Amino acid sequence: MKKAFVVFLLIVAGVGAFLYFPRGGASTSAQSAATLAILNTAIEGARAGAAFAPALDGEIYATGDLVRANVEGRAVLTFFDGSSLSVDPGSQVKVVALNRVSTDGIQVTIEQSLGRSWQSVQKLKTPDSRYEVRTPSTSAVVRGTGFLTFVQQLTTGGTQTTYQVDEGTLQVNATAGGTVSVPAGTQVTIAEGAQAPANATPIPPSPRLEITSTGGLGFLVGCVIGPDKVSVREPAAGRWGLVMTSTGAVPLGTLSVDGFIGTARNAGRTTGRPYAAGDMVRTGLTLTPGPPLGLSAFEPPTLVTSVCAAAAPGRVFASGPVDGRADSIRIFARDNKATAVSLVFTEAELNQAVNQNAPSTTQGVTLSDAKITIDAGGIHGTAKAATQFITVNASADVVGGPVGDKFTLKVSRLAADPLPPGLIDAMKGLVDSSTADISGTVPFLVKQVAFRNGCFWVSGVTPN
Repeated sequence: MKKAFVVFLLIVAGVGAFLYFPRGGASTSAQSAATLAILNTAIEGARAGAAFAPALDGEIYATGDLVRANVEGRAVLTFFDGSSLSVDPGSQVKVVALNRVSTDGIQVTIEQSLGRSWQSVQKLKTPDSRYEVRTPSTSAVVRGTGFLTFVQQLTTGGTQTTYQVDEGTLQVNATAGGTVSVPAGTQVTIAEGAQAPANATPIPPSPRLEITSTGGLGFLVGCVIGPDKVSVREPAAGRWGLVMTSTGAVPLGTLSVDGFIGTARNAGRTTGRPYAAGDMVRTGLTLTPGPPLGLSAFEPPTLVTSVCAAAAPGRVFASGPVDGRADSIRIFARDNKATAVSLVFTEAELNQAVNQNAPSTTQGVTLSDAKITIDAGGIHGTAKAATQFITVNASADVVGGPVGDKFTLKVSRLAADPLPPGLIDAMKGLVDSSTADISGTVPFLVKQVAFRNGCFWVSGVTPN
């Protein structure tokens, strides 16, 4: 990849971000909001009444914001207390209210107007905490549970809402009147204008995957991290990628994937191996729809060096010089048309690259003391910029995503001491040219940008 890519990350995370983007636009901190992880495009977001626009991985969502998915889109909102909400294909949700209360408390109100979501709510820690879901026909209150919400358009007009509870208990109020308790293993359906039934009913047999680890093994599937077991209701057919890791040495760590329809186990696969402390292993298998469900054998496990190299789709380019990685994909693409590929970069690599020749001077601005960190909220950078007039300590948060099949970065938060207005035009031109360089540097059609702890990836498809 061109050196302009690395330089741009530093500039945007430092002085260029402050100069180019207007002040007063800093977003809500992730410490009191929700972070968006995009699993599959296209996902759009709308900020407090503004028009919908393509959403970027790592963006922060707060009170008044909306997220919607098209028929192929899929994303996860993770709240500051660890609770999460999936936005499945064809769904739309609104964060009506999201506040931190007391020391560790959270108050959330979610409005779901259409589609399906899965919500995993952490046990609420304070008496004044509250987690509420509203739909056109219901409202539901929880204090720690896992449940599915499905808002379906009826051919006769209006909608109906179905709740299915896997863990805990849900208290559902019908807008037209009445309350029903929905414990684990049961469901309730309420149409607009209808009152709540007296009792919930058992959930009909439906497909699910149960993923279980032993021997102190942790794993990642999609955006769901499991310390020992997770359940995925109505899983999508196709390939499921899995990442296993262990903080300590494990003589034999195993991972099992079992397919169920209702309580009947249809299929099961298990993989196991010894793990050294810090090992990270990538594998996967393919789910075929049923009944009965089918599971392929596990793919041969591959030892990788970052969670991004493990989870990124397609042919992964995660090694070699940072500046040359895109060129490797160009060579690969000559004989591999319409093939899934991913570029992976780690926090350590980017810090090494931006500081290799530090301090560096560009258009009269000397950049030094650069530091980049990466987590689910994006790229976070700090840098010192000095001119003959002033020295500035700047910081910024950067998120990214595909816009028009091109790699796009955007500053979501910035801070710096005031700078002389005379520098704005020069730095604006520098940031503009660096942005253009990045869009043309990724040699494939970009479909996803994903941030994880210590790394990020850009994935897509090589040209036909």
